[in-house]
Amino acid sequence: MVHICSITTATATAVTIAVSFASALTLVSAHPNMHLTSSSSSGHGPHALEKRAPAAAPSCSTTYTPVAAGQYPVIDCVPFIQDPQVQTWLKLVDFSKTPVFPPSQKGVCPTDLTTLPQEQCWWTCQKCDAPDDITSCPTTGTWGLTFDDGPSPDSPRLYDNLLQHNQKATLFIVGSRAISFPATLKRAYNEGHQIAIHTWSHPSMTSLSNEQIVAELKWTEKAIFDTIGVTPIYWRPPFGDVDARVRNIATQLGLKTSIWTQNFDTNDWNIPAGVATPQSVVDTFKGWLAKIPSMPHGFIVLEHDLFPEEVNVSINGVLPVAYATKGLLMQPIAQCLNDGKPYREGAGTFKFLPGGGSNGTNSGNKNSVTGLGGAYGGQGILVASALTSLIVFGMNL
Repeated sequence: MVHICSITTATATAVTIAVSFASALTLVSAHPNMHLTSSSSSGHGPHALEKRAPAAAPSCSTTYTPVAAGQYPVIDCVPFIQDPQVQTWLKLVDFSKTPVFPPSQKGVCPTDLTTLPQEQCWWTCQKCDAPDDITSCPTTGTWGLTFDDGPSPDSPRLYDNLLQHNQKATLFIVGSRAISFPATLKRAYNEGHQIAIHTWSHPSMTSLSNEQIVAELKWTEKAIFDTIGVTPIYWRPPFGDVDARVRNIATQLGLKTSIWTQNFDTNDWNIPAGVATPQSVVDTFKGWLAKIPSMPHGFIVLEHDLFPEEVNVSINGVLPVAYATKGLLMQPIAQCLNDGKPYREGAGTFKFLPGGGSNGTNSGNKNSVTGLGGAYGGQGILVASALTSLIVFGMNL
């Protein structure tokens, strides 16, 4: 059992609060459109995450203003489709091949789910995985380590921890954050993390028009390319909000839709809202460890690095437990899928970690990039029956 206690000294508490408060102030000053108010909702949807990047915030103008040469759209606002750059990108998609489904109301599921056609395959509401969705790693005992919503003022603390353990992750980057913290994004790329797309303004993608979907993805792609010189192939829809219409457009743009394993949401995003606690997040993760050895495939977990509380629970709680769990193989998604070229330009700085993650694939798992079958011949993972390490939390709750 892992014993978790809180730092109780006045000095440690003061330092933690000061650091977190300074980070929050930096984030707010860098992103004047961002709302940091808490939400009482416990559902993983846009209503619970308005503090992140509200696409429909009052500060987002409804009057079209052209994006100046060499500039980007207003941060945290859905880009205008009238912009000449977007009009050029729209030519990349044949919308006659895109399924027709009405945009959702901010990604919220209807009360009567039977009204949704089966072919819509709406991941949020219908729990539907499309054949090409990346939702797990092929090999049992492998964890596809991912973090969403960065880069942020607190991301370097996460990168420090990963660097100390020679650990790489898949980082799903918000375009608005990329242009706000380019040096942090460059560091992540230079240290070999897999950089992926997480849209421009973090909207519910099913709520957008076809043209807005293109604008969200391509502006983020451009912001990342302008910063690190490579074009990500992987993307993740905010809130996991994707259906057949959104998938089709992303696929036509050359992107691979990567979500996470159903029910493997740490709920860390609810700590800033006061709905979840660091203890509950760690307990959730520990609960997964017991069932991982019997799973027919590996798993992908939802975690974030936008707010200090999210980084705190990762580096002080979840990651220490993971590092201490024998046989648990933590890898970026691209490596667990045996994909050495996660960018349109190739490998970039991405390299497979020592030990690899491509020693076997599960013939029944749809997420194998190679498509090569073969039974997994390993012994699964050995979960330690007891952990005696003391994990100390110094968090601003």
